[in-house]
Amino acid sequence: MKYFLPLFGCLLIALPGLSQRSCGSFDYRQRQLSLHPPLGSAVQANEQFTRRQLELESREVTGANPTKGNSPNPQLVTIPVVVHVIYSNSQQNISDAQIHSQIDELNRDYQKLNPDTSNIPAYYSTFAANCGFQFVLAGLDTNDRPTTGIVRKHTNITAFSIEDGMKSSATGGDNAWDRDRYLNIWVCNLQGSTLGYSSLIGGPKESDGIVVSYTAFGTTGTATAPYNLGRTATHETGHWLNMIHVWGDADCGDDQVADTPPQSQATYGDPTGIVISCGNTPYGNMYMNYMDFTDDPGMHMFTYGQRDRMRTVFAPGGFRYALLSSNAASVAALSTDQPPEIVTATGRSPMLRLYPNPAVSQVSVKLGDEGCLGSVLEVYDQTGQRVMSSRVTDLSFGLDVSHLSGGIYFIRINDGRAAAGYKFVKL
Repeated sequence: MKYFLPLFGCLLIALPGLSQRSCGSFDYRQRQLSLHPPLGSAVQANEQFTRRQLELESREVTGANPTKGNSPNPQLVTIPVVVHVIYSNSQQNISDAQIHSQIDELNRDYQKLNPDTSNIPAYYSTFAANCGFQFVLAGLDTNDRPTTGIVRKHTNITAFSIEDGMKSSATGGDNAWDRDRYLNIWVCNLQGSTLGYSSLIGGPKESDGIVVSYTAFGTTGTATAPYNLGRTATHETGHWLNMIHVWGDADCGDDQVADTPPQSQATYGDPTGIVISCGNTPYGNMYMNYMDFTDDPGMHMFTYGQRDRMRTVFAPGGFRYALLSSNAASVAALSTDQPPEIVTATGRSPMLRLYPNPAVSQVSVKLGDEGCLGSVLEVYDQTGQRVMSSRVTDLSFGLDVSHLSGGIYFIRINDGRAAAGYKFVKL
């Protein structure tokens, strides 16, 4: 395949008067190269590393472990997320529920749990891969203090451009958290009809992360059709994980992935049937791929080749390898012998203690207030969905959480006076 310098900072832009995506990555990339002259060398070095790593893994697959490359359930890589909500009015200050809906969608899309995989044509369904990434709102901030993983900041800037103003407090935004511990996501109002863009692999720490318009983030609230299924963040996170557009950002270009067919250009709308270009017979363009420009309802999959490329950034020496050591998804500060006290309406506290935290199969619960006996204990996931419920009949008991997926969960004790809550991490 010919060498093609990837354009990682791609943008999703709906042209005025048209409901479609297009790409402004060239302008963003040129600006970054102008601001940071060594960036071109850094991007090329990363591409060379990626190729070497993929070649190494290919030899391992064909050698001692022939099933490694196509494992349907790779080991999960947990990525702590901080969402910076930058708003100039109440509409732009999106709800926690909207943020949780986006995290939930990222997990579905990157673990092949999205129900619309059923819409993948049969001839491409076997290409669809579980990429093995788990996104969790951070439980610890940069000072290792408990956090919700959500930062809200009012700004006087009515709309931001692609010049990264939302990423700095000095320009009306919010500073990035350490990229070696977090995926930074800025949600704000973007100029024109821009939906989002990603930083470049190899770029500076202070601008690392993705940006998504508040009108295209999550699956509820201000998310607006046809970009209301969370796929803008899925697409941009793909770039953050070293992905290139399926058409290689050129007419019949090269996206450096062997199992995505070449295609002449971006796809718009929500097409059906076989669309042939660049001689990609018999099945044509893979327009249902998350790295195309199809509307949200038409995006359904990553391929195994894309998965392998993304996971190279977490290999030893890879650009995001340090994230594997991040403790930011932990809420260990809430599992000590002196947990924060939550006072009920009558002034009494349930004094709830949880351990171990994080947990694998069981969480032990201790309550210090007999008034909680007979109350209801509920467990909620990050989307606000109740996943467990039981009546409290003892002050010490165990919760079987072995059936829960990995992530952060919230325990609420409702004793009839007021609800009090704690959270734990399920590994």
